[in-house]
Amino acid sequence: MKDVLSNANFPQDARGRTYHVATKSGQVANRIITVGDQVRAHRIAKSFDGGAPLFTFNSQRNFLTLTGTFKGVPISVVAIGMGFSVVDFFVRECRAVVKGEMIIVRLGSCGSMQPDYGIGTVVVPKASFGISRNYDYFHHDTTADERRTGALEPYLITKPLDADQEVHDALLAALEKDKPAKSEALFGGEEVKAVGDTVNASADSFYGSQGRIDPAFIDANTNLIDVIRERRPGVATLEMETFVLNHLAAAANDAIDLAKQNGQEPVHKGKIRTGAVQMIFANRNTSAFITPEECETLEHWAGRSVLDALASIDIPAERLHPDGVWNAAAASS
Repeated sequence: MKDVLSNANFPQDARGRTYHVATKSGQVANRIITVGDQVRAHRIAKSFDGGAPLFTFNSQRNFLTLTGTFKGVPISVVAIGMGFSVVDFFVRECRAVVKGEMIIVRLGSCGSMQPDYGIGTVVVPKASFGISRNYDYFHHDTTADERRTGALEPYLITKPLDADQEVHDALLAALEKDKPAKSEALFGGEEVKAVGDTVNASADSFYGSQGRIDPAFIDANTNLIDVIRERRPGVATLEMETFVLNHLAAAANDAIDLAKQNGQEPVHKGKIRTGAVQMIFANRNTSAFITPEECETLEHWAGRSVLDALASIDIPAERLHPDGVWNAAAASS
């Protein structure tokens, strides 16, 4: 930490930069793609106008922000890593420095829960639910009866939360419009496909909460995948971020509505709209895993499609951040 921070409740430095993402007003656009992988972020940014971002910053906490324009529309790509907590850092701290409406799309890898959604499928979920480890179940003070009767379960499964319908539809349309050509060398010679209107599961870990068996730990998850399928029939994908993104958007939007109902001025007037594009890298039905060449093909297709979709969704001028690095005058100041 190099700068003095103020306000322990929501730390920012004297320039208004947040604690973890470490960006300030004017450095993050209203339209954001969030990814886990910094290499993926740089690949997407190569499609910006001019082939490069106008602003690049990698925080001490390894949040990478790349902001530029695509077809003249300001867009940020933010690499955050993996998991529930980093989504919380990212959404809250970007919300703090962006005025107006926000559209956030998660672009990442996932596992397939459906036999007919193989590697080479890109999924746009309409809703997502969360799976989290119930730590009390594993506590030494928990009795065998509590575990046996189901009074405590090893994993908690939430209700689903919807993505924004317009964002979902724009993402799916962009993917369908620009599919890569079929290749005998990739995806077993099968054509890639985009699938929408599905339900996603987001887990709080890669191992235990996704039903991966590890004899080095007590995880009580041998039947977890079956339980997930039973309680949420038709679940298509399994990853680690989308549910929390949808949850935080709902929490922010509800705060705006509540303030208005109480006759108060909301902290932020623009709502957050979310969507996700999930590239199937692993098939949990067959144990197949993607090759590096297939990964590159999906990333290029999906990344370009998300940029196209974000650029196509209108945000009225009065709901946009007023100025930023995408503005020539601001960039040179």
